[in-house]
Amino acid sequence: MNSEIETSHQILPILAAVGAMLFWGLSFVSSKAILNTGFPPMTMVALRFLIASVVLIPLQRRLDPGFRLQKQDRLFLLLSALFGICLYFFCESRGIKFTSASNAALITAIIPALTVGAEYLIFRSGVRWFQVVGIALSILGVYFVVQRTPGQYDRAFLGNLLMFGACLSWVAYNMFSRNLHRGLKGVNLITFQTMIGTVLLLPIALSEARSWSFGNLGVWLNLLYLGVICTALSFFLYLYALARLGPVRVTSFINLLPVVSVVGGMLILGERLLPAQMIGGVVIVLGVFLVNRPGRSRAPARG
Repeated sequence: MNSEIETSHQILPILAAVGAMLFWGLSFVSSKAILNTGFPPMTMVALRFLIASVVLIPLQRRLDPGFRLQKQDRLFLLLSALFGICLYFFCESRGIKFTSASNAALITAIIPALTVGAEYLIFRSGVRWFQVVGIALSILGVYFVVQRTPGQYDRAFLGNLLMFGACLSWVAYNMFSRNLHRGLKGVNLITFQTMIGTVLLLPIALSEARSWSFGNLGVWLNLLYLGVICTALSFFLYLYALARLGPVRVTSFINLLPVVSVVGGMLILGERLLPAQMIGGVVIVLGVFLVNRPGRSRAPARG
């Protein structure tokens, strides 16, 4: 009975996590379309979060006009924005430039494993055996999904290193955001993280001023999608799921990103879906199911 109640209470958080992954998975297609026009990568990221800030600030003021940021939340809010927005997207945008998108997706599959290790080392959180199996299956599935010819992995060490840095940044973001939801509503949290991230990103974007271009209509439509849907909405969904499922379980959904990216590339860009990728997609879904399978009993994590 308790397992049934627990499962019913987690339906919305799970749907929120899946929704965020669907939008983020398609964001790779939008980002690739923008970068293919020669648009500077950090300018793209800064504009993405500037657009999200324009959407979120009036929404936050309307939903919670009397909100005041507490002193005890300021440091963790700054750190979460620094690692989850500024450092993550700096590493990701530059990493994809030097390595293949497939290789980048493969590297992000280690985020759940890194999160499990961080949770255990920092908070001494318990991990069930079937969650470990689920994470292993997810990583194996991602390997099949993103597998390409060996030649694509040559001379990509710098890109791979940057993507690994992005993974570490996202794990740090999860750790710093872990308890912020206790004192901050979701809309307040994501609004302030986005505002801080925008402030941190704009000076980096200014360093690309010589490469700035106005872009075409397609560029700006993709930027609007990245800012409104992939940032304002998707970060809210992710934080909602993070607050209710915890870092270990919610990061397991990140392994769905390569599946969504492959399907999006097939439907939008006309890419071919190989049999190995289909098998990998099934294995990933199975792995995510195992990680999110409710146990018979579980002590609440301390943090």
